Amino acid sequence: AKVYVANKRRVKVGDKMAGRHGNKGIVATIVPQEDMPFTEDGTPVDIILNPLGVPSRMNLGQLYETMLGWAGEILGLSYETPAFDGASPELIETEMKKAGLPVNGKVKLIDGRTGEYFDNTV
Repeated sequence: AKVYVANKRRVKVGDKMAGRHGNKGIVATIVPQEDMPFTEDGTPVDIILNPLGVPSRMNLGQLYETMLGWAGEILGLSYETPAFDGASPELIETEMKKAGLPVNGKVKLIDGRTGEYFDNTV
């Protein structure tokens, strides 16, 4: 019999990560928090994913859950989004509006290295 033991540790470059929506990738770089992009209120971005991974895997649920979580953080709410029966786009739109967030989930970000705004919303 084989026994597998899991342990918690910090991620490092080269680690493979996967989400519940079929997305996966390799950690390419780790930068100090002050070098990460941040929102106009100073909130830093936690992770940057390759946007090409969304259409190729058709994992829109990952984007929807991210938006719902963002709204929930502002509203002080948490949501259950079971696999195959997650939140509807209508609920997400409603909660984003209630939280005063852009319905498309895109905001202006500031480059943590230069202090300049990025050309496009993200």
